[in-house]
Amino acid sequence: MGKPIINNNTCLMAKKGTCGICINKCFPRALSVTNLPSVETAGILVHSYDENGFRFFGVPQIHPGKVIGLLGVNGIGKSTMLDILAGMKPNGGNYQDLDRGYKHFLSQLKISSFRQFLSEVETNTLKVTHKTQIFNHLTELSDSVSNILSNNDNKGHYSIDEIIELMELTSILNRIPNELSGGELQRLAIGIALLQNADIYLIDEPCTFLDFRQRIKMAKIFHQLASVGKTVFIAEHDIAILDFQSDLIYLFYGEPHKFGVISRLAYSTKKGINNFLLGRLKDENVRIRGKHIVFTRVVKERDWEGRPGVEFPAFKKQVGSFNLSVDKGINYFGEILCILGENGLGKTTFARHLTQTLKSVKVSFKPQFLHRNFTGTVREFLTQYTNTFISSRAFKIHILKPFSISHLLDKPISALSGGELQRCFLAGCLGKKADLYIIDEGSAFLDVEERLNATRVIRHIVSKNNAACIAIEHDIQIADALADRVMLFEGTPGHIGQTVGPLSKKDALNRFLQEIDVTFRRDSETGRARLNKLGSRLDRDQRKNNAYYHDF
Repeated sequence: MGKPIINNNTCLMAKKGTCGICINKCFPRALSVTNLPSVETAGILVHSYDENGFRFFGVPQIHPGKVIGLLGVNGIGKSTMLDILAGMKPNGGNYQDLDRGYKHFLSQLKISSFRQFLSEVETNTLKVTHKTQIFNHLTELSDSVSNILSNNDNKGHYSIDEIIELMELTSILNRIPNELSGGELQRLAIGIALLQNADIYLIDEPCTFLDFRQRIKMAKIFHQLASVGKTVFIAEHDIAILDFQSDLIYLFYGEPHKFGVISRLAYSTKKGINNFLLGRLKDENVRIRGKHIVFTRVVKERDWEGRPGVEFPAFKKQVGSFNLSVDKGINYFGEILCILGENGLGKTTFARHLTQTLKSVKVSFKPQFLHRNFTGTVREFLTQYTNTFISSRAFKIHILKPFSISHLLDKPISALSGGELQRCFLAGCLGKKADLYIIDEGSAFLDVEERLNATRVIRHIVSKNNAACIAIEHDIQIADALADRVMLFEGTPGHIGQTVGPLSKKDALNRFLQEIDVTFRRDSETGRARLNKLGSRLDRDQRKNNAYYHDF
């Protein structure tokens, strides 16, 4: 038996919103019917993957010399749009006959800049380079990093020597890709894209695996490209970085994995991101979400003195040529202690050391690097990982529902996407009853809504269980929303790491941002973290007052 197919032309539910025979006939949750938006509300149908597959509506304007951010949840069409910009021909909904579908799409296309773009890409008069979201293909290469860079040098805006310095690749030039960390692979993939002699650069999720300093550095590089007339499209979930690096924002909305729509207008960064969080496009008379996303502040400067908690002693640890020095500290029960610092300073080493040495308390650990080695389903994984009855009402309410995992329970772990796998590992970690939860990079692969949901679940579980929590994080927005206090890791990446703190969130973030050389404020409308544009009035004022972290 093959998978069921619904005939869109005869489906009564799709036409009239009534019937439901197919849904009720199949196994529970095996089928769902979604009414697609009209051309009048969503714009031109750009691409369809099959009869009942994902459909995408609308196209962006091309804005030369601008960094254009693409913002939306996972599975909403951002990567599809980048693929089309990279040269994949849109089929206009006719997935069976690509040539006819493409011609039909062109006949319906009214945006002249996009029509010209397609023509110039097709005739190779406009050069496009694409850094894809997934770059596992690099690990299949047996050449050294140095040779890979040489083989991909197309005399772009940056020379190989400049890319090696900008992407911090000097120490790994003689290594092969399957020996590299996620962050090193990401920087290599971006470096290869920047070596191309292109007019348009398409960068899909550049922040994954990168620390905050590296994210800021990438943002500056993309602005440099735009300043010399290049057009840069970037899909990103770290909204603080997306705000900082973008000139314009296109929003994506719809129903994930069913259909996606790109906004008709390109918005300013503030208006675009705030519209996304508030769930409506007022200028287009469109509501994209039923509720607002508002960042609530953690209670400031709570008095933790005298409270019990999990104490960790001072220790020194050597891993190869790397030396880590950790001062003693305490993570109070009911507190979330965030860990901030560059890659290669020992944050994960610290987390693993605690899981191995703290014998007086029960520790639940969510690792940085996730694997798909488990051979069973999500249900079996969570049951074994948590040693808990996952069908209980409490587990469903506090874990399965907020992480949107219920529909994945019978799916094999090996078949999960990066975001689904992250949510399952978070559910496994937080579903355990523990005294200390250690979460290493919990926001990686998650979209904005999923990151905030995870933040709320972490805070609720820590409070409910009166537990302590250590969260290693690179998304400054999530760290700001999550942390009660912060511990910093400083030093020389790959050589020496040392801890500072724990400190109050204000003192720690002020010190951390001063080291990175950026200033931070809070948006008055949504409460989100905003990085000031370099040299702006607010940036100058905050630097003058030594207030790199300014919490209005």
